[in-house]
Amino acid sequence: MALINLHNHSTYSDGTLAPKALALEAARAGIEYFSLTDHDTIDGWPEMGLELEKAGIKYCSGVEISTREKGNLHILGYGVNPTDPGFVASLAEFRERRAARIKKMLERLNGLGIEINFEDLKPRGGVSPGRGQLADLLVRRKLAPDIKEAFRLYLSPLTAAYEPSAGPTVEEAIRVIKGADGKAVLAHPIKKGTAPDLAAMKDAGLDGLEAFYPSHSPGETKDLIALAERHELFVTAGCDFHGPPFERCAMSGFDYPEEYFTEIKDLFL
Repeated sequence: MALINLHNHSTYSDGTLAPKALALEAARAGIEYFSLTDHDTIDGWPEMGLELEKAGIKYCSGVEISTREKGNLHILGYGVNPTDPGFVASLAEFRERRAARIKKMLERLNGLGIEINFEDLKPRGGVSPGRGQLADLLVRRKLAPDIKEAFRLYLSPLTAAYEPSAGPTVEEAIRVIKGADGKAVLAHPIKKGTAPDLAAMKDAGLDGLEAFYPSHSPGETKDLIALAERHELFVTAGCDFHGPPFERCAMSGFDYPEEYFTEIKDLFL
């Protein structure tokens, strides 16, 4: 058995801890297998790798890509080649799309009398911001009591400032990951509240399923493991750590047999 957490975010996307600090948190929590999965970037890995090595934590490069399908399903990529030209170019394009989306939301907020400049939202890692940074700023400016309410009031579908996702399709996200020699995994499948079409995703190249996740009940996790077996997918575990003040702010992991993710174990350093 090993303590595993393969889903985490740093200041290079919408997390609040820098990669080095995130590595120290993983070490304190006793994590044995770890991955940093920032949105549309792997730029945080150089800062983190040395710290994880010092702590004796096994790790592989990761990324999370938000799609525009079925409530913005997320695809995790593990073991990707960071120098693959097509992969690098695709991530840059996805970041540009997200920036354009946020700018439209800022225009709508300005129309509501809430003046926020795009420059105020840039993460410390320099990557284009997402709704998480915008929600955090709304809370800091006392326009919402917490992150959840900021989304409910301003940033979710049917609110006045919402702009639909301009992300890739699920098939495109999988193709980008596979094109960089990575393994594609469907993130938190229960969280989005929509039963995923795993058969179609498998045909598109999906490799795995994030069955272990904080909001999944034991029964849901058991069902997801069975579903993964039916579609010949491996299973992974992740806490989706973002750090305070976000809801997922406690570093932890899942203790389960290593053979669950045999297919990607050889990607770990």
